[in-house]
Amino acid sequence: MDYREREKSRWLRMLFITVISIAISLLITFLILLATGTEMMPIIFIIATIAPAVTAPIVSWSISGLMIKVQKLEETHRKLAMYDHLTGLLSRREFLAQGNELLQMCQSNNQPVVFAYLDLDHFKKINDTYGHAAGDEVLVSFANLVKKTLRQEDLLGRLGGEEFALILVNTRVVEAKQKLELLRKSVAKMTINYAEQPLKITVSLGVADWDRPHEENLISLMKRADNALYSAKSSGRNQLAFAKLF
Repeated sequence: MDYREREKSRWLRMLFITVISIAISLLITFLILLATGTEMMPIIFIIATIAPAVTAPIVSWSISGLMIKVQKLEETHRKLAMYDHLTGLLSRREFLAQGNELLQMCQSNNQPVVFAYLDLDHFKKINDTYGHAAGDEVLVSFANLVKKTLRQEDLLGRLGGEEFALILVNTRVVEAKQKLELLRKSVAKMTINYAEQPLKITVSLGVADWDRPHEENLISLMKRADNALYSAKSSGRNQLAFAKLF
């Protein structure tokens, strides 16, 4: 809901509460006068109308303002939960949620899917040597590079630390291998300038294609890709490794 819609809703809510307050005030006044046998003088009903007409908008406006602040705060918290604060990529939780939905959609459309773990090599050494600010710069630069290579339908998230995850939609293994190998080379060629210090990085990738008869969810696919990533790391890093099928 944008600003104009919020303000319109706020004014309508205030008007509604004011009208209801006046109606209730008049009804209660009438019943009291009727019960006590007091003369129903016009001035009494005028006061019964003016009092809520003045106080109700003030109270309603304050309450509406508080509700809007609460809504904005909830939206902010929701966005913080959805996105990684450093790179702007999907958080682990949101990536898993959207990833499972994406798999279901691809299953319905009978589309091939490839999942990849991307893990920066020797990232701890960068943090230890140049500091965490340099590490943050590396993560942001890497994330931006990967984002540029993706299509709109692909899904990218930061799972934590130097570990990222990628889902390539409607992509077969041969095509995924070409794309990811090109990405790996682009990362190796990239130079990150931090405090006049050029930094070079490499990335290892563990890749798995979706084996429908055996895999019902994203977690199973991720486990196979994680095993492949371990192979890539064990074999010298800066390379792709593909998971075996069941």
